[in-house]
Amino acid sequence: MLSEAATTEIARNTDTQGFPQNSTAATQGGTVAGNARRELEK
Repeated sequence: MLSEAATTEIARNTDTQGFPQNSTAATQGGTVAGNARRELEK
């Protein structure tokens, strides 16, 4: 859920178009969600 929301926000803010840019946004969104999960678990 968090990774989807983060990816959507990143894609909107950077005006991504096409698969390569959306793939990068998805990777960044996953990183944000992973970092948030790890911080929460601390």
